[in-house]
Amino acid sequence: MYGQKEMIKESGQLVTFRVGKEVYGIDIFRIQEVIHLRKINAIPNSPDFVEGVIEVRDMIVPVVDLKKRLNIHENGSANRRIVILDLQKRLLGIIVDEIYKVLLLEQKDYETLPDAVLGDRERSCVSRLAKTQDGLINIITPERILSRGEMDALDCLKDLDKKGPVDA
Repeated sequence: MYGQKEMIKESGQLVTFRVGKEVYGIDIFRIQEVIHLRKINAIPNSPDFVEGVIEVRDMIVPVVDLKKRLNIHENGSANRRIVILDLQKRLLGIIVDEIYKVLLLEQKDYETLPDAVLGDRERSCVSRLAKTQDGLINIITPERILSRGEMDALDCLKDLDKKGPVDA
């Protein structure tokens, strides 16, 4: 409900980053690491927001362009990074335009968004705001960036390196 504070169970430390013109944040304990944008191996017939996969520490990690996922139509930045998220024994990379800083917030700084404010794609991963001295930050719930079905479909990509080459 709009105006009602949402109870959170996170660390209170928020990694903030820019996607398009907006600032977003994710709880610091959900982030495994942040890496420079690198070559991404495209996967044929994947959704338009899935850029492909990368290898990180001998693991295949699917990479989602958060700008495409959130339906943001703006040019990228030279400072683009891949944020590697820990989604309960699954890894997911998201491409962001720029990393800002880590903020320490209290529960009183968070507010739930009304359903009418968000579009279908954003509703799936942005559920509240953080109020800071610098302005409002859209808070992303990492498990909701992809639907369960989308995540299950991407799980098969992790096994690509184990199967070896496919015979023609």
